[in-house]
Amino acid sequence: MKINRLIPIVASSLIITIALNAQAQNAGDPVRGLQDLVNVRGRDGEAILQKRGYRFRWAEKSDDSTYSFWTQTKTGRCISVRTEQGRYVSLADTGTTADCDRGDRKRPQNTGNSSSRPLSDLVGARAGQAEGELRQRGYTYRRNEKVSNTSVASFWVEGNSGKCVEIVTSNGRYQNIFYVDWHHCHR
Repeated sequence: MKINRLIPIVASSLIITIALNAQAQNAGDPVRGLQDLVNVRGRDGEAILQKRGYRFRWAEKSDDSTYSFWTQTKTGRCISVRTEQGRYVSLADTGTTADCDRGDRKRPQNTGNSSSRPLSDLVGARAGQAEGELRQRGYTYRRNEKVSNTSVASFWVEGNSGKCVEIVTSNGRYQNIFYVDWHHCHR
C-alpha cells in the first residue's frame, strides 16, 4: 500500500522537475509566436503584445537599449523585449517569473492605446504654437524621436498624472496624440 501512495507523489515531483528544467532551458530563447514583432516600432509592438495577452510590467534603460518585461496573462510566462532606436530588436523568454516580478515599481503604468485621447483639441495645430500651450497646461518636454522622413514623435510628461504622452508631428502640425508606456518618457 505504501508504494501505491508514493507513486503519485514521485510522478508529480518528476513532472514539476521536468517542467522547471524545460522552462530554464528556454531562458534567452526567442519567443515563439512573437518573432514577427522584431523591427516593429515600440509603440506598435506594445499594442500588439497587449492584444496577444501580455501585460507590461516594467522597463529599464541599459546603454543603447531599453529592456521591457511582459507577463503572458494566461500562463504567467515572463518575456523580455529589447528595444533600440525605438524598434523591437529581440523578444526572449526569461525562464523565470522573477524577472517580471522584481521590477514592480511605484511608477505610472501602461495606459496603452486607450480610447481616451489626451489633448485632442490640439490635433491639427501648428507644432510651434501648440508647444507653448502644452507647457501652459503643465506638460514637460522629454525627447524627440524620428518616425519617418516627414514625421517626428515628441514625448511629454503630463504634469498632473505623470503619464507619458506621444505627439506625432508631420508637416509642422500635430497629427496624432496618445498615451504610451511611461518608459518612453524616461529614456
